[in-house]
Amino acid sequence: MSGNLISSSPMSGKPSSSKPMRVGPALRWLVTAVAAAIVWLPQPGVAQEWPSRTVTLTQTFAGGGMMDFAIRAIAQAMTETFGQTFVVETKQGGGGVVGLVATAKAPPDGYHFVVTAIGPMVFRPLVEKTIGFDPDKDFEPVILIGATPNGVLAAPKLGVSTIAELKTWAARNGNKLNIGMPGIGTMGQYCGVLLLQKLGIEGNFINYRGGTPIVQDLLGGQIELGTPAFGPSAMSTKVLAIAADKRLDAVPAVPTLKEAGVDITCATWNAIFAPRGTPKAIVVKLNAAIDAYLQKPETQKAFNDIGMTPWGGTPERVTAQMADDRKTWGDIVIRLEAANPK
Repeated sequence: MSGNLISSSPMSGKPSSSKPMRVGPALRWLVTAVAAAIVWLPQPGVAQEWPSRTVTLTQTFAGGGMMDFAIRAIAQAMTETFGQTFVVETKQGGGGVVGLVATAKAPPDGYHFVVTAIGPMVFRPLVEKTIGFDPDKDFEPVILIGATPNGVLAAPKLGVSTIAELKTWAARNGNKLNIGMPGIGTMGQYCGVLLLQKLGIEGNFINYRGGTPIVQDLLGGQIELGTPAFGPSAMSTKVLAIAADKRLDAVPAVPTLKEAGVDITCATWNAIFAPRGTPKAIVVKLNAAIDAYLQKPETQKAFNDIGMTPWGGTPERVTAQMADDRKTWGDIVIRLEAANPK
């Protein structure tokens, strides 16, 4: 059969040997537009059918820390809730930026999510305009997992147990020390900068890919101090203080920085985001499931026992938290950027 279109003459009824009908630019554009509109029409069944395959949760810092604990616990719970595997994939580096950039470019199909923290989502964009993503335009907020106060961890070899003893040690050692931070632009960095400023100690800041490597080097004696988010592994070091308003149930004998005479509070929150364009119905469905898990008494106890306060709430709570943190920390972060260790 010929690919040409055969038309009949309306006058004679005889077929004419006309050329193939050509589609003009305007008609071609209209067909394309209609087809695209059909694809993007709301699909009532999308949330009911999701998930139908493995869901990837990308964590943006080194494993073994509080973020790792939280997201793996959530992945296990969601696997049980939905009957599909939720797998945790670590993409660390760049102070949490590497995993965020990768997720921003991932398909917004409901099978790619990222767990991150206040540093890369709030602090870094305040001082770096070419970070590689826009926290407001490239992501859909899903849920706030919770918050963990930062700890002041000392290397056991120092032989100090309090902030006062740290000041004494520093005075005998030229008021200088090596301090580990869990990535540039993180709460751990700014907490450390504020702490040393108030103590009058000069710090040589060393950048790590999370809290776990900091703990390892504290135990090895490569650094003297670290200020990552508190986590179970921190207990193997000497925890001098917690940067919280009240003591942690996990370490009730450890004082707050305020109790130690240093008026600083620093907490690192973790939250889950999806690539911009992920169907709202899927975001809402996942949010509801994770929130239900975080509100369970057994979840609350498990998280509190290791130092994290579970939060939960709606996606809108994530947006509100980010806006509040920009107001609270914006001027401080910009001021400290002048002494920002790179």
